[in-house]
Amino acid sequence: MTRRGKKQLGVLITLSACLAAGQIVLAADKPANENSLVIGGAAAVISGYTGDTAGTNHTKAESQPQTQPAPTVPEKQAQGQKLAIVGVAEKQVTTEPETEPQTEPETEAAQPAETAAPETTAAPETSAPETTAAPETAAEPVDTEEQQRQAAVDKYEKLGLADAGYSYLNVREEAGTSGKIIGKMLNNYACEILDTVEKDDGYWYKIKSGSIEGYVYADYILTGDDARQQGKEAAEKRALILTDTLNVRSEPNTESAIWTQVDNHEQFDVVQELDGWYEIELDSSTGYIVSDPSLVSVRYTLNTAIHFTPEEEEEKKEQSLRSQIVNYAMQFLGNRYVWGGESLTNGVDCSGFTMKVYEHFGIYMSHYTGSQAQEGKKISFSNLKKGDLIFYAKNGTINHVAMYIGDGQVIQARSKRRGITITEWDYRTPVKAVTFLDD
Repeated sequence: MTRRGKKQLGVLITLSACLAAGQIVLAADKPANENSLVIGGAAAVISGYTGDTAGTNHTKAESQPQTQPAPTVPEKQAQGQKLAIVGVAEKQVTTEPETEPQTEPETEAAQPAETAAPETTAAPETSAPETTAAPETAAEPVDTEEQQRQAAVDKYEKLGLADAGYSYLNVREEAGTSGKIIGKMLNNYACEILDTVEKDDGYWYKIKSGSIEGYVYADYILTGDDARQQGKEAAEKRALILTDTLNVRSEPNTESAIWTQVDNHEQFDVVQELDGWYEIELDSSTGYIVSDPSLVSVRYTLNTAIHFTPEEEEEKKEQSLRSQIVNYAMQFLGNRYVWGGESLTNGVDCSGFTMKVYEHFGIYMSHYTGSQAQEGKKISFSNLKKGDLIFYAKNGTINHVAMYIGDGQVIQARSKRRGITITEWDYRTPVKAVTFLDD
């Protein structure tokens, strides 16, 4: 074979090797007067195809792998009709794939709907809403008022409700009227019935109500289906504070004034739910707390027994005036709250309650919280004794009063929903304490 023949054979072998490696793109649309072969570091081109153009086309194909499949050889024939041996430089090959992993996740995160358009991802995206919609549909009944009320009742295996009318029911340490009183249950207060005990004076239930475990007279406890139906109606929507203290604002926004703070000693009636806020009943007024689930838990619940132990009968002969005042006030536990009212049996408001209780013992004061706070002698909270008065404020102005009964508790005419009840003394931030007694 001649030297020229050997050279031509070498070119054919080189072209064959490139074809076998899949590196040749055929194109028919080439100028008739050009038939050059360029073999360089960037590309080998036939028919005047420049390395810059090859690089541009290659880059375009690499940047759209998800939205547009890389064209096959026949497709490129239709698009460009060129014959090219693509040998893209290392820089172009490595740079483009490196940018893809960064671009694709960002696009998917920001525009999930657009990434759903390709045929390969359309099916998962279509089924995803159905998957997420099903739990929402299934969970929706749990959020209804009916379901939440039912949940409050279902917490009790054997529910008992105090059936005491406007009075209250004693919880005793032992079964029988001689047992020490350790708590009180107002009408519709709930308990778990643990056992039944027969005594000479009738049947008693051993119960657990809140943290109190003791005995109540069975005749004043509603049970069975009647208790469950009435319990659903009696359940109240309450906010349970999960932090030590929580701000109460005058309006549902963080720019409004903080007019008091509440703590986790007490649950508060929810008046309504707003966007990001709960309006709660705070004695005779309302305020707003943030609806952060890490700070507040809202659910329907039933009231449970109140801790209270009066002085023993044998001590009453020598009991102090303070104890007499507290025991007298306790007789009206459970009675109605009426704005401006002055009847301990038919209805009073907070200052009317303290005024009428003290009046029974010949001590007179005004029927107004602000005046009562000025008429009494100011004392520190550390020196509180039975019968002393504690005041609470809204935006710096005193608007509520309660009577201290000892053991960190107060009795008060609280609100229309609660009536005359017992709470912890610092269920909301107290601002002042006074005494009307000399000892």
